Amino acid sequence: MRRPFRVIAAAALLCTVTACGSTDETGSETAPGAATRSEAPAPVDSGAGASGVDACTGEDIKAEATVQEAGVALLAITNASDAACALDGWPTLGLLAADDSAIKVPVEEVAQPGPATATALDPGETAFAGFKWTACDLGAADCKVATTLTVMPPGGGTPVNATITGVEGGDQAVEELPVSGLRVGTIQPSTQGVVAW
Repeated sequence: MRRPFRVIAAAALLCTVTACGSTDETGSETAPGAATRSEAPAPVDSGAGASGVDACTGEDIKAEATVQEAGVALLAITNASDAACALDGWPTLGLLAADDSAIKVPVEEVAQPGPATATALDPGETAFAGFKWTACDLGAADCKVATTLTVMPPGGGTPVNATITGVEGGDQAVEELPVSGLRVGTIQPSTQGVVAW
């Protein structure tokens, strides 16, 4: 079932989210921590194949994006399964139109706030990534209107619909989000610096 974007601040109405596409290791940004955790999940030993922990797939996760300011959001990816799994790299973000058709906009994967940190997540644990989007005028040729944000972990599987919330009061559903481009940061075990780029 498609879930509409949700924002908590009126300013978030100016924000837009975009679809997925290319792979590029440039760019930079880090976001202030919005989600809270008592402790960070353990980084994975990159040479040991995550010590036998399978990669998280879309079937293992749930996702939530918290708007930090116009055009900037913190993505939280939580292991919703009953077994440990690992994340390493970039999440794949997608946008859907009102009719559930895929929207294609330029997407740039950036090494921000630094290289990805392979992270093993026990059930209920969360890893993070920042993303930024370019808002656009609805009359522009490259402007797309999205109603749903989807997230797929690097391990593949079926994308999941993400909820989007703001950082201030209220709970207002956003029916349409105009966007023309997206930059996605690397997955990290904590919120530190994730959207500060």
